[in-house]
Amino acid sequence: MQKAPGSASQPLYIVACYNCKKTVSQPEGTKRTICPYCGSLFASPDGEASSSGSATGSSPPQHPQNRPPSGSSSTNSASSSSKRHRLAKQQAGGGSGGDSRPRSGSGSGNKLLNFFSNLGKSRDRNHGGSGGGKKRSGKADESLPPLSQSPSLTTGRSGGMATLSPIAPASIEGGLYKTQSVTSLLVPQQQQQQQQQSMPSPRQDYPQPQLTESVLVDLTEESKRTGNWSRLSDLFEQAFSSPKDLVAVFRSAQRDPDPSKGSGLNQAFVEAAYATLKDMPYDMQKKVLKANISVLLEKRHTMGGKGGTSSSKDDVRALFVILQNPLLEKVTTFVLFAHLLRCVAALGDFDHHCLVNWLARLEKASFEALLRRIQYFISVRLFPPKTEDLPPLDKASWWVPNAVKVLALLNAANNQCGSRGKVPFTEFYNHTIDSLDLLAEYYTWQNPAANSGFTFCQYPFILSIQAKRSILQRDSETQMIIMAKRSLVAGVAKRNQPSMDMLFLNITVRRSHLVADSMRQISAKQKDLKKKLRVTFEGEAGLDMGGLTKEWFLLLIRSVFQSNSGLFTYNAKSRCYWFSLAPKDNQQEYYLIGALMGLAVYNSINLDVRFPSICYRKLLSPSVVPSATGTTQLGVCSITLTDLREVMPELAHGLYELLRHQGDVAEDFGATFEIGYTDGAGKNRTVELKPDGRSISVTNANRQEYVAMYCDYLLNKGVYSKFRSFYLGFHQVCASNALILLRPEEVEHLVCGSPKFDFNELRKVTVYDGYRPNDAQVKWFWDIAINMEPAKQAALLLFITGSDRIPVGGMAEMQMKIVRVNRLEMLPIAHTCFNQIMLPTYKTKATLTERLLLAIDNSEGFGLE
Repeated sequence: MQKAPGSASQPLYIVACYNCKKTVSQPEGTKRTICPYCGSLFASPDGEASSSGSATGSSPPQHPQNRPPSGSSSTNSASSSSKRHRLAKQQAGGGSGGDSRPRSGSGSGNKLLNFFSNLGKSRDRNHGGSGGGKKRSGKADESLPPLSQSPSLTTGRSGGMATLSPIAPASIEGGLYKTQSVTSLLVPQQQQQQQQQSMPSPRQDYPQPQLTESVLVDLTEESKRTGNWSRLSDLFEQAFSSPKDLVAVFRSAQRDPDPSKGSGLNQAFVEAAYATLKDMPYDMQKKVLKANISVLLEKRHTMGGKGGTSSSKDDVRALFVILQNPLLEKVTTFVLFAHLLRCVAALGDFDHHCLVNWLARLEKASFEALLRRIQYFISVRLFPPKTEDLPPLDKASWWVPNAVKVLALLNAANNQCGSRGKVPFTEFYNHTIDSLDLLAEYYTWQNPAANSGFTFCQYPFILSIQAKRSILQRDSETQMIIMAKRSLVAGVAKRNQPSMDMLFLNITVRRSHLVADSMRQISAKQKDLKKKLRVTFEGEAGLDMGGLTKEWFLLLIRSVFQSNSGLFTYNAKSRCYWFSLAPKDNQQEYYLIGALMGLAVYNSINLDVRFPSICYRKLLSPSVVPSATGTTQLGVCSITLTDLREVMPELAHGLYELLRHQGDVAEDFGATFEIGYTDGAGKNRTVELKPDGRSISVTNANRQEYVAMYCDYLLNKGVYSKFRSFYLGFHQVCASNALILLRPEEVEHLVCGSPKFDFNELRKVTVYDGYRPNDAQVKWFWDIAINMEPAKQAALLLFITGSDRIPVGGMAEMQMKIVRVNRLEMLPIAHTCFNQIMLPTYKTKATLTERLLLAIDNSEGFGLE
């Protein structure tokens, strides 16, 4: 620190930021908090917060209202006890002074003495540029591993996986299916014990808080009545001045709980305090924010500032409380918010584990508010409405990575709250990211050796389904181009005549032998499956521009899932198909059906396939086919009774009743460790669930094991060889790392689209050729379509677009065109390749209704007028 020119009464000192190396001058005795250029905490390179002390060692004179209360020590100590005496004191030099160096365009952003006069306001100062500033690597801040999307929670950088399911995954050794032992540990036991031993011992010497629930209620009413918030503001400033004071105010009256289970805080009091804080005048709110800055400065290293060290329970609790501060939703507080998120992201593994459990116990409203706050922070940092509101992006590149890492903790907490979560998983989508170069993000993520930095693909929960589909499609297109190029090069090398057929996967089928022809050609053209699909119906005129491909998929799927095929069984109650338990050697057929589903995803075609969600979970188990498939389990995942309910609801209900039965299970049910089913030929078969299972009775003691093995057999073990073939067929086509980004629900959405459609939304994106929106025929058409029964609406959608499903992007991606035709004798004609309907200028609405329904009912087949 160097002395700068200044007046005799107010000497100035130059302070340098250790991050960007820029300097500012400030009056003697002023303690700076945030660098106005890069947003970093002002601290010396050794990590201690820098303060511009007096050259003579004396402190500046205090204003009368800044003096400590009567009877308290006047020493400005850094201890927590001294901070509790700040009820009527403000930091010295907080309201005056500034940078003495004149600059063009000076404004509120240059009033640097007070953090709140430059909070979030940064501009390009045009003196020295950014050159000479050392770029912060931020590696320690970006070392937090991505958290699992599944109900299991990955904690620890060693990659240990925690499981929440009562049924463990199974393994295949030498072709035999073996169920592993059941575990219900959230964290590997050895790791958890080591982490608990490393936790600092609890501190019991909490100060007596002056802010209590009753005081809060009374002073809030008094402040609203009188308009004087100063006393309440002082209490808030005291409460938020240090982690110890903060926990002393908000800790629960109950015994200190295990931090991995409960926070030990009175959450209702926290929410009430923040509700009051939002009603305070802005000047009072700034005092609380300033106290938060003191917390972050004091505990910068003990809160994990070095990246991954465990902190005291009070430190973590304090961060948990400050995270819920509603004032952090304002752009002017984003510098503070960024440093808070950095502290949280850099906590140790056990601290993250505790935070996840605490977040999972938040009320839904508080959880949603925190989620929205972080999402808004990310969006504004990526695309700020006003660039001068925030530090330059190159000086604050660590903001977004740390925010996403904290968002990962919320995502893990949400997954911990059951299959539906506290909020829908779609709430974690940030659609602002859709505007980035997602393919570049994807390629960076795929090459970690060359690019070790942060990418959004490391945290796929934040990517919307539209973003993931875009990545998958563009990756598929790249693979299509590569395969087509290889075919052309190979053809030229063999001196073959180049042709357009080399660029496509050409399928030619007869309608009368649709399934046999399709399966034969898919099987024979394994090397061409990654080319663009083109379908021809034998004996029919028509060039496939997409419409014939849609029709081929639709007709083929209908035929494959017919009940007489014996491949799948249909449950009328769940309205889902599942793999037949019949012991038939038809693995090749399942392989081809899996390849068919993969082709649909690869070519962006929606299928009317009714599989339960467990099917898509199994398809992602694992997400990418390992190189050695002989001894590796494929298509096997943990199973619960809830999964069985989606497939066979009546059976699941019976097993549930067995679990909750109050009487003697062995006597009342008479069940043994066997499973009975009817095969495709109508024969009743029995299989033992364990060796000598027919002689082992189901009792109150072993019924949990019985239900677990029953569910596992129906959904894993009994269909293993068939589903394994299905899995390999799907991944033969969709062999892309992009699948790792997807949740099972998202795979289902990509395969099936959505059956929910709204013709009012379709009307908004429809264009016209020869017609105007107000023409009578157009009004009649929409009136007829909107008032149809849902089944007829689906048929109309199928007639026009070739599919009765809505793609991932919704109706907006199904832009339809209504074309005017003056030939009244014609029926309406659809060109499914282009989502067009040729609509004649009928004279009456009744005629239009009659002709349109007739066209819909006779729409199968491709004809040219």
